[in-house]
Amino acid sequence: MKSLAPIALAFAAVVSAAPPQVEITSPRAETSAFGAVQFTVSVKSAEPVTRVQFIVDGRPIGERSQPPYSIITMLGDENAEHVFRAEVTAVSGATAAAELHTPAFRSNEEVEIELRQLYVRVTKRTASESGGKKVWSEAPATKLGPEDFTISDDGKEQAIKTFASGEAPLAAVVLLDASVSMTGERLKEALGGAKTLFRAMAPLDEGKLLVFSDRLLYASPFTTVSDILLTGLDGVRAQGGTALNDNLYLALRQADERQGRRVVILLSDGVDSHSALGMVDVRRVARSSQAIIYWIRMADEGMAGELPNLSSTWRDVKSHQHEFQQLVETVEESGGRVTPVRSLDQIAPAFADILKELRGQYVLGYYPSERRHDASWHKIAVSVKDSTLTVHTRDGYLDY
Repeated sequence: MKSLAPIALAFAAVVSAAPPQVEITSPRAETSAFGAVQFTVSVKSAEPVTRVQFIVDGRPIGERSQPPYSIITMLGDENAEHVFRAEVTAVSGATAAAELHTPAFRSNEEVEIELRQLYVRVTKRTASESGGKKVWSEAPATKLGPEDFTISDDGKEQAIKTFASGEAPLAAVVLLDASVSMTGERLKEALGGAKTLFRAMAPLDEGKLLVFSDRLLYASPFTTVSDILLTGLDGVRAQGGTALNDNLYLALRQADERQGRRVVILLSDGVDSHSALGMVDVRRVARSSQAIIYWIRMADEGMAGELPNLSSTWRDVKSHQHEFQQLVETVEESGGRVTPVRSLDQIAPAFADILKELRGQYVLGYYPSERRHDASWHKIAVSVKDSTLTVHTRDGYLDY
């Protein structure tokens, strides 16, 4: 009787050489593509993948040799169809490809009016005595109802259609800088701070973790299970430069694909050195997004309020300072805030304070009475009946 071993080996070789399964997960086929677009590919393969090549409109724009298989491409503002193609090669030489077409925007198609959601924090200023001096602080104002609020959009009062307080579920993207400046204990404490937030989330909250340097180093799925968010981080090491703009753009896009209170929490020193996108591009996306941005800024002692003083291959000192200031304005415009941390033991409390603040927010929803879809800026104002209270929310949005 002949041995079955050669047959088994031949079968194994056939299995191992089976072509990978490829799917383009971003952009979406039914959505028109403009400007900066995240091109993301999902690959399932029984053997190691050696290359994923990204091709747009027949032109190669880059490749990746390891996950995450994602790249940002600039398409410009022309209203046109586009063809996205991903070609995958496995170690055995097996290949596979996926292709996706995005349509041109048709101005005569019916556009559904989107519910605008505002995340609103209301505080009351109180005074206390300390060392014989009056000290002012802000405390959250609770127990308000929809009847206490007024929303105006471009000066016109809007009808409040939905209302929720701190129990509304979160969709939180935590974006951690792991460039070379975060080597050692800095990255360890940053990951520990993210762990603090994820483990304190409510059962219906969703989280996603993105770790980046000059490229995306780690990306978890959106999930309600904190342990899944942190699986696979053992191999992440601080390295390379900082592509903050590119990855903040990605975080905002991914947050806006979820439901609930969308929030992006960035931990970084805020100095971008390697992005293809400028902060002006990110700000445009943030202005059309419904996500609120919080920035935990890594700052040396005594440096919390200063602009960066450096130059790089891409930018001179003034350009870096302009990018930095644009980031500050983008965060504040979204309704979020900047929290400087000057020592590593302040990182975890900063995450905890943000979560506490989010739990104290009100979520107001309305359908804008006028939508022009012309990229114009809509100014938003929210007020409350009690004039002693202060309202914190985003300034407005771009009407796309």
